[in-house]
Amino acid sequence: MNSERPPLQAALLPRLQARRAPESGAEAEGEAGDEALAAHLLIEDAIRARASDIHLDPFQDQWRIRLRIDGRVIDALVLEWGEGLALVNQFKVLAGLDPMPSRVASEGSLSWPAPDEATRESFLRVTAVNCVAGEKLAVRFLAPPRTFHDPLALGVGEQGARGIRRWMDATGGMLLVAGPTGAGKTTTLYTLLHQLRLGDSHVVTLEDPVEYAIPGINQIQVDADNGLDFATGTRSLLRLDPDYVLIGEIRDPGSAAAAVSVAGSGRSLMGTLHSRDAVGVVSALRQLGLVDAEISATLGLVIAQRLVRRLCEHCRERRPTEPQDVEWLEAVALEVPRQAWYPVGCERCDGLGYRERTGVFEIWQPTPHDHALLLKHADDAVLRRALRERGETLMLADGLAKAADGITSLREIYRMGAILPG
Repeated sequence: MNSERPPLQAALLPRLQARRAPESGAEAEGEAGDEALAAHLLIEDAIRARASDIHLDPFQDQWRIRLRIDGRVIDALVLEWGEGLALVNQFKVLAGLDPMPSRVASEGSLSWPAPDEATRESFLRVTAVNCVAGEKLAVRFLAPPRTFHDPLALGVGEQGARGIRRWMDATGGMLLVAGPTGAGKTTTLYTLLHQLRLGDSHVVTLEDPVEYAIPGINQIQVDADNGLDFATGTRSLLRLDPDYVLIGEIRDPGSAAAAVSVAGSGRSLMGTLHSRDAVGVVSALRQLGLVDAEISATLGLVIAQRLVRRLCEHCRERRPTEPQDVEWLEAVALEVPRQAWYPVGCERCDGLGYRERTGVFEIWQPTPHDHALLLKHADDAVLRRALRERGETLMLADGLAKAADGITSLREIYRMGAILPG
């Protein structure tokens, strides 16, 4: 089993040590004058490792540097206290923050030049929070979500992709992308938006906030302080005669009511919602004040999803199923395969055994029977049972199929937290 430690320390530590002990006086003056050199090196290494975040965590006598790669936080480097503190101060100065520790959280940002013409400039958000052991720093690389040309490339199966295409070809109703934070909902939604942009559709979004600009799509920023909330924004955008409307995240009664208003007017509405699985959106919408008749009349398609790491195709190996995987499969009464795919680690994946991520999905297109259950105020368990009885592929089954095909590992499926069969 791999140790989940990329070979960043071998690359970064000697460079930091070289900065601390230059060979000549002239070189020493040059390096001493560049107070941000260590931060620059760390950013370069993080970009090379495909990290989305850098964490600088204080301990009693040292600092731990960690990178979030493909959704997992990986140890990269341990620094002595003075070195780590200097690195924290360098990042704060680069982000326009006061290097002196503060008792309140502070936030700044900086831009990082593109290494070549083919790569876009990077923007980093730096957040500093005072903890018991010292000031913790989180550095996030801000980048537009990756988009794909077709839902199949997201990891959606052929049957699910057909359901999405049917909804996009129809008129009216809600398409909701559901899942916890960090499940890739925005990537799925923006992939669908980019497909619509290429067609002959008029697309308008109402977002709070507008996170990323999409050429060819009209995006409206909610501004409640100046009278543009979801209610007034909905009335305004409907006068624009859109074919499709996106309401970013449905997270309060106002955005839920706006979504129903749009979908009930004959337009197609897309949005995201926090939910553990597809049928869980019903309970979430009820908690936001929608009644069963409104949900039944407007709910057209739900895409529930999680992200799991992809096994490195260059070093993965198939071997007898390990005891910890046997244990959890047996505990939930699932079939235990005699062999399974496992990570190993090589140069191509920085020794992690995984490279990039893929989606695990559950697609629910409510049937007339489902709508009848909704009007009877059926709970999630009843709706989920109806899906299983008619043979729909639930999220756990999709994940296990991807593990069997060597796309990911059983351990990743266990970690994604899907609702188990009951």
